Amino acid sequence: MIAEDSGGESGRKDLLVNIRRLTIAVLDNLEEGSRNRTLDQGQKRLLSGTGSRLLRLWRRSTLKDDTVSQGAAQARKTALECEEPNGSVRS
Repeated sequence: MIAEDSGGESGRKDLLVNIRRLTIAVLDNLEEGSRNRTLDQGQKRLLSGTGSRLLRLWRRSTLKDDTVSQGAAQARKTALECEEPNGSVRS
């Protein structure tokens, strides 16, 4: 398993918050520029592509968190199923 960086869980949460904040800013700029007609096609394409990549990055990161949580829950469930009622462990 790959070890997480020294930031750990709090660093990951900060990263997700920053990705979300940047995504909102990019999409707001795209919407405002399109509405005011201040962006040319190239700028629209650039902002749209950047927003899409940020959304994919955020989704991948949150899905990874969900997968890790589900894996931990499954491991706990398996461990509990292996224990006998008197506290000893079945093999």
